[in-house]
Formats: sequence, C-alpha cells, structure tokens
Amino acid sequence: MSFIKTPRGEFFYLKHGLTGPVVYLLHGLGAKCQDWESIPDELAEAGFRVFAFDMKGHGQSEKPKLGYAPEDLARDLEACATEFSHRDIHVVGHSTGGRNALFFATMFVDKTSSLTIIDQTLTADPERWKKTQENYSQYPTPFMDEVSLDEFLLNKFPDKEGRREFEKSQFSPNDAGHWGWNFSVSAAVEIQRLGRAKDLHWLLKRVQCPLLFMKAEDSSYVSLEECEKISDLLPPGSLTMIEKAGHGVFYDNPKAFLGALVPFLQSNSAS
Repeated sequence: MSFIKTPRGEFFYLKHGLTGPVVYLLHGLGAKCQDWESIPDELAEAGFRVFAFDMKGHGQSEKPKLGYAPEDLARDLEACATEFSHRDIHVVGHSTGGRNALFFATMFVDKTSSLTIIDQTLTADPERWKKTQENYSQYPTPFMDEVSLDEFLLNKFPDKEGRREFEKSQFSPNDAGHWGWNFSVSAAVEIQRLGRAKDLHWLLKRVQCPLLFMKAEDSSYVSLEECEKISDLLPPGSLTMIEKAGHGVFYDNPKAFLGALVPFLQSNSAS
C-alpha cells in the first residue's frame, strides 16, 4: 500500500507503470482508486505512468471534517504533485473527479498537460446534497456481515445486478467483519453541497490545455441540452460520445473508453 504525506494531509494512491507521461486518475463520489479496475494497467501498457488517488474523505485517504470544496480538492492534488515533483500532468476525472480535475486544470495551469472530464455535469443543483444525504440514510450501516449486505442490496435492487455490484463496491469489512461505507458520508454530502452550489460551465473557458469531454450515451447525468452547451464552449472535436455506456463509462464499455482516451493522451504528450 502506498501513502503520500503532504502539508494538506496524507493520501492513498496506486501507481501503475514505471516510465512515460504522468496520468492522474480521479474517481467519483463514493468511489475509490481501485474502482478504475483494469484502466490503469491498460494505460500503463500504452506507455503512461499512472497514479490513481483516493480523494480526501474516501477510501484509505484521510477523512477530516472540513476541506471539501472543489478548490480544496484541487489543492490536495496539487500538494501530491508537488511532493512527487510532477509537472505536465494528464488529469483524468470521472464524475465528481471530473469537476475536481477541471478546478485543478484552471488553478494550476503550469502543471496540466491535458484535461479529461468523464460524464460530469457542470449544472448547478443547490439542493442535490439533500438527495444524497437521504439516499445514504436508507442504508442501515454497518451491516453485520457480507450476507446481510447482499440481502439488503438484493431487496433494494432485485432486477439490477450491475447496480448491486456497484453499490457493494462502496462497502468493505472492518476487523470485526462488519461492512460499512468506504467513505465518510458527511464528506460525500459536503462535496456534493459545495460542488453543485453554482453553475460551472464558465470555467471551461479558462482551460488552457487540450480538453476531452466524454458523454456516456446511456447516462442522463449530463443531458443532451447540456452537451450542446458544453460543445459550444469547447474547440471542435473536444466532446465525444461513448456508446453503449452508462454513467460508469469505463465499466460499461472499456474498449470505447480507452479508444477515445489513449489517442487523446498520446497526441498531447511531449515526444
């Protein structure tokens, strides 16, 4: 296991690949760095040095009470980059990680080689955090054992095996065998509250590096109307549709996902 200590806290990360341009992978709300599954290894095979981080409040990184505005999460990443002496970073963020990546790219221009945002809305929804909080409250955590968790998920999502697998990935057992969230619920709610407080489309105009925006074909998280708005703010060809994929883009269609991402990263890496 790997941790990096910075003035902004200690963060857990996984590294894939020994040489090549640096790629930072930023997961979404309620997720963890392992949830990228085979993607880091695939990128390493393509010649990149990949670092997948646990966001503050998630996974094995620290879970303080404060510090969850998108600007804070971008500064956390910059602190890690400083400790690693990384510059010219390809920043790739899924969902909430995409918002964090956008803030990083606009706040730390000199350290960003390219920016990839994966199926993340930039539309304000000031009340969204209440729905997030209500959703988490429906889970009687901690579950006494894995069987109890499986039974709960089967009752909640009887006809959605993929959804059950996704939900279960957000839990892990403690030393006593009880299953709880992989993240701090209060942190996740605060990230949602602060991140969705205002419209962020204007930030796209501040991006100075090459930008790839991925929209998942079967996801309603980013509406077609918003896609048109985003496309109008970006250079031609910057927005791509990933077919046969829901919000979990790289789970649903990893081949198409990598088919869009790898050439973009390669074309924007120094020779």
